Amino acid sequence: MTKDDINHNWAKWLPDGKHVVFTGNEADHGVRFYVQDIDGGKPRVISPEGVHATAFVVSPDGRDVAGIGPDQHGYLYPIGGGEPQPIRGLPTGEVPIAWSGDGRFLYTYRPGELPTQISKLDLSTGQSTLFKQIMPSDLAGVETIGPILLTPDSKTVVYGYHRTLSDLYLVEGQK
Repeated sequence: MTKDDINHNWAKWLPDGKHVVFTGNEADHGVRFYVQDIDGGKPRVISPEGVHATAFVVSPDGRDVAGIGPDQHGYLYPIGGGEPQPIRGLPTGEVPIAWSGDGRFLYTYRPGELPTQISKLDLSTGQSTLFKQIMPSDLAGVETIGPILLTPDSKTVVYGYHRTLSDLYLVEGQK
């Protein structure tokens, strides 16, 4: 239980195990990234209002949060403070899902695209390559794929999907 006036959305642990980054908003304000010490204290804001509430990942060294800004572009938000830096090579509409274990790459995808293509973005060059394509084996009624999780060694992908199925009945002879 927190003792603040923030509507909390999603949270992710920092590598130190002593802090979390979460998204939330206060009354009459947009969603922002916050850092919270698990021993207490007031959460610290690290982003402007209007960031994407669920599409963010913490770097393996705990220095940055890769997220989507109010302008729908990707940014690295420094956890220690400072100005966000644009994520070079991240197309508008793609969202981060994981960092590589060494922090050199960011894995991304475009929500709503079927089949879903996971890209591997080299943060130093801005070059993006196809990493993996995923799609459930039974496509009936699949509308979207997500969330997508990737293990730190990039060898295993876990994902959920939303499916809508319905039945149609034909009634004859009714007046």
